[in-house]
Amino acid sequence: MEEEGAPAAPEQPTEPSAAPEDAAAAAPVEAEQAEPVRAAEAPATEPKDEVEPATPVEVHKAQPVQPAHPFLNRKDAYIKPDTQLPEDSELALAKAFLMSQSDKSNMNLYDHLTEVVMHILETRPNNVVDAFERISADIKRTHFHVDKPTAPGAFKKVHDVHPASEVEAAQVKLFERSSLDGGGDDAEGEIPDIMDLANLWEWAGVSFGKEEIFMLFLSLKRLVTEKPLASVRLWGKIFGTHANYIIIEAELKEGSEDEEEPVEEPGPEAEAGEDAQAGQDSENREGGEDGQVQYPKKKVKPVVPLPKETRAGVNKYVYYVCNFAGGAWSRLPDVIPEKLQASRRIRKLFTGDLKRQIVSYPPFNGTEAQYLRCQIARIAAATVVSPAGYYAFDQEEENEDEENASPSIIINPEYEAHSNEALLEISNWVHHTPYILPQGRVTWENPNPPKEENEDGNEDDEGSENGSGKDGDGEEEPEAEPETGPPILSPLTGDEEHDGMACWVSRMCSTLSSAKFSPILLRCTRWPGATVVSYNEKFANIYVGDGHKDQTRFVPPPLPELQKEYATGEGAAGNVEFITEQNDPSLAEETAFEEERRAREEEQQEESDDEGRGEEDGSDD
Repeated sequence: MEEEGAPAAPEQPTEPSAAPEDAAAAAPVEAEQAEPVRAAEAPATEPKDEVEPATPVEVHKAQPVQPAHPFLNRKDAYIKPDTQLPEDSELALAKAFLMSQSDKSNMNLYDHLTEVVMHILETRPNNVVDAFERISADIKRTHFHVDKPTAPGAFKKVHDVHPASEVEAAQVKLFERSSLDGGGDDAEGEIPDIMDLANLWEWAGVSFGKEEIFMLFLSLKRLVTEKPLASVRLWGKIFGTHANYIIIEAELKEGSEDEEEPVEEPGPEAEAGEDAQAGQDSENREGGEDGQVQYPKKKVKPVVPLPKETRAGVNKYVYYVCNFAGGAWSRLPDVIPEKLQASRRIRKLFTGDLKRQIVSYPPFNGTEAQYLRCQIARIAAATVVSPAGYYAFDQEEENEDEENASPSIIINPEYEAHSNEALLEISNWVHHTPYILPQGRVTWENPNPPKEENEDGNEDDEGSENGSGKDGDGEEEPEAEPETGPPILSPLTGDEEHDGMACWVSRMCSTLSSAKFSPILLRCTRWPGATVVSYNEKFANIYVGDGHKDQTRFVPPPLPELQKEYATGEGAAGNVEFITEQNDPSLAEETAFEEERRAREEEQQEESDDEGRGEEDGSDD
């Protein structure tokens, strides 16, 4: 029973005290907001002697737990706007920000990240996270270019695509339908079954690999559809320091126009002609314009270039080269006699670049394409052979017009194949490629043709001016003796020995079986890499090497002797008069010499005046 006037007892909370988990789960912010409200609801006066019992409300009055990192409650943090933009708009704005160009490097982050990710996906490195910074820095360096590549700190431009990828991209084109479909049997040239011939070459230890051989077959099939070729043959392969040459020998169709060849560099004959013309212009000239003295130039005898053989002799076949199976084919220029002569006096390794200038002594004055073509002609003339009787002379051909024309050969329809035992004998093999004369031609050409007579019966002066009849001093040149060589279809036994050994060696490819069931191998010791393989009625020539003759010691030709300025000593050879030392004249001797010269000039002047008066008197009469 409550007493009147006594203060009312505080109401007990209805919430159970057994729910502390719900109170702890409340947010600190809600506790802070609820605390002032409860403080306002509390009575203004409370008895001091009464102690309020502990209630669950006191749990909410506890101070909120401060975060371990105060900076997380910063007021300058990003606050998402109430009105959200569409997702595509936000993506466009973000992309535009990433594509903003840098003022220093002129790059943007979007393209840079794209290149980094693409590089990572292509290379697939281990521990991508650890290598990310290095890859990013390397890609940035590739975009750093300067005007001069030799400047300090300059980086070399790297290939966007690895060279191996370029090879693969070129080989993929061979499998396109347009490349596999030809223009018909009439449009295509003859292609040998190199897949079958590759088996013979493997018996001899020469292998290109089945994949490369198949790529070459597809490449040849595309080549004969693009070029007017009657037949093609895999000639061989020449190694280079940077790239190799795969060489194809082809024969043009009859009546087809020859393709344009690469621009020829000026040869020695052109340079000699320019020097001779310059010497002729400066002859008998003591001074130039404005009193400038022109020094006399050495008289050079003009070199009359020999005509090159067109679709005959060393240029009967055309040759195409590429650096890898499936690559673009490049046509080699025709052989020029002067360049073939120069190629015999030098020895240069190939680099794989057809446009590279050949720097050598004696000078070659040409590119690597011309030097390669000369070496191919020399190797083919010395190493391309066939069994005796396989080829025969064409009896129906008439070469009466050309006096020194090389006879042509055809496949003998009555040929009977030799047995493998007989092919082991070197005497049963012959050269079916014509011999190249020292002047660089198959047929001899007279470098000093006789002078032609004009209609009046007089000798033509143009021949002597061009150096064909007379030399630079006007003297008659000796008649050149014709050059000769071994005839075509001559046996291999006539080849000279090389370094104390036979030029050709033969053996069986396998010693596990008799010669009847084993391919026969021939190798040339003079040109290492030249190989001939024969089995039953098949035979194939192939060359795989560095393109040079075997020489134990290569000695370049010596330098010419220094030109003597004058002849000295009694009986010295030369047209220069002997030089004798004399003392300088005195002043009196110089004065007497000048007076004597002046008097001689006056006498000549008086004589010329008297002759002029006499002519005038005779005309008046």
